[in-house]
Amino acid sequence: MMDINSVLSEYGLKCTRQRIAVMTALAEAPSPLSAEEIYERSENMSLSTVYRTVETLCKKGIAVKNTIRDSDKFYYALTTDAHRHYAICLGCHSMKYVDICPVHSTDIDDFTVTGHKLEIYGYCNKCRPKP
Repeated sequence: MMDINSVLSEYGLKCTRQRIAVMTALAEAPSPLSAEEIYERSENMSLSTVYRTVETLCKKGIAVKNTIRDSDKFYYALTTDAHRHYAICLGCHSMKYVDICPVHSTDIDDFTVTGHKLEIYGYCNKCRPKP
């Protein structure tokens, strides 16, 4: 697991209990979390504090904020060197990491690629419409 105190210090942020709790929740999660899910995993912290903390982490580049199509929720994950792609359920909005990447070339004329995002939408087994 990452050294959270070092990461916060590297980005010029104080190592507060709230930042450590939010980063720990994100580091331990197998997929991005909503602010409500982070709140449920954290003790003695208000939901508004969770929102402020994840927004600070996003502004500093420590975390990223994602949206899901047809949803008004944001989902947060720690920034990593390796990019990740997710299959997202349109029913329950669960996110599952998929180990595929169809983008093999970043060679585009007159353009420097710095990253990309791929989201695959469908239904998990629980939410799949029954025939």
